[in-house]
Amino acid sequence: MKKMIYTAALAFALFSCKSTAVKTAENDTIVTNIDLVDVQDDKVMVSVDPGKIDKETIVFYIPKTVPGTYSTDNYGKFIENLKAYNYKGEDLSVTKLDENSWQIADATQLDKVTYWVNDSFDVEGEEGVFSPAGTNIAANENFMLNLHAFVGYFDGLTETPYQLLVRRPNALVAGTSLKSHPASQPEGDATIDEYAASRYFEITDNPIMYSASESVDFQLGDMKVILDVYSPNGVHTAESIQPNMTKILEAQKRFLGDIDNTDMYAILLYLADMQKTDAKGFGALEHHTSTSVVLPETMPLEALNESMKDVVSHEFFHIITPLSVHSNEVHYFDYNDPKMSQHLWMYEGVTEYFANLFQVNQGLIEDTDFYGRMAEKIASSRSFDDTMPFTELSENILDDKYEPSYYNVYQKGALIG
Repeated sequence: MKKMIYTAALAFALFSCKSTAVKTAENDTIVTNIDLVDVQDDKVMVSVDPGKIDKETIVFYIPKTVPGTYSTDNYGKFIENLKAYNYKGEDLSVTKLDENSWQIADATQLDKVTYWVNDSFDVEGEEGVFSPAGTNIAANENFMLNLHAFVGYFDGLTETPYQLLVRRPNALVAGTSLKSHPASQPEGDATIDEYAASRYFEITDNPIMYSASESVDFQLGDMKVILDVYSPNGVHTAESIQPNMTKILEAQKRFLGDIDNTDMYAILLYLADMQKTDAKGFGALEHHTSTSVVLPETMPLEALNESMKDVVSHEFFHIITPLSVHSNEVHYFDYNDPKMSQHLWMYEGVTEYFANLFQVNQGLIEDTDFYGRMAEKIASSRSFDDTMPFTELSENILDDKYEPSYYNVYQKGALIG
């Protein structure tokens, strides 16, 4: 993740349950339905069918935090009216344990859980959620589905495969690296997109952005790159941004050499409308095969391309670490009781270093520009506690004592690299 904050001036300068119950879960698959057609009060309905449960009580969770954010965000606060039903369609007893977890009684009879999801972009301050990890619900126009905020999991079942069914208006298309299985199914004015995931992490690792905007794709050797851009006022298009993205990613592929971890990569760019309540936390969040980016729509194309160069350069290198090289804490991430790794200095700091190094190596910036960036990091790092071990900072980054030093990961962390 790379966070960037702009002032407005700088930015300018620079379910109804009936409709989605398409399939029921087998014992080895959790089926989730998301309804993007019958939007009510700016909320969407989600249902989760876990298949057969073999214990009397079970806890259903919405993540407290997710990989790459290094913050406690409590996505359960966007969940409303959560209910559990047995196979006869009758209510089961549900006890809310905290903001992100619900205990369900008589779980052996559990058929499904349903709930409404609100989005974060239209909440002033976004409840502290970093925008590239947040959500947008704009009926018939745009849905930013960071799926960790929509799809929950059951205690002990995070390694169970998921089937994701998204009912969406025909006019909207999906930008994602998550592959459809099988082809989409027409349903009158709507279409049901079906996706498969091997485990819950794969759900949270694959954001989907639905919009009417035209996306573009291009080849980088054996890798297909999808560029999906949502510009609410039509200021920018994927076609206008593609040449810059192609140049950057071709340079990164040359720099990486034989390293080739994915055959598909998606760049999901959401451009925020600065004239209304909308996303304000600008930057990006990395995933194995995609990155979600949020920037202000008011940026001129030249400034937008420059920002995308730095942001995507950083996020694309995350396919190496932590997405390929990481500790057990990352691989078996606990979304509601996270144990953070000691290696944040490597995941973000060394990634930040190489995001700059490759640019001078590939002739995208001059030598003096690179030296200037490193000099700025040296100066900036001196405003933080220089005696704090970075392994200690990394392991405790969610604690209030250490959180203020997070930005130093991009300063001294890069210098460590």
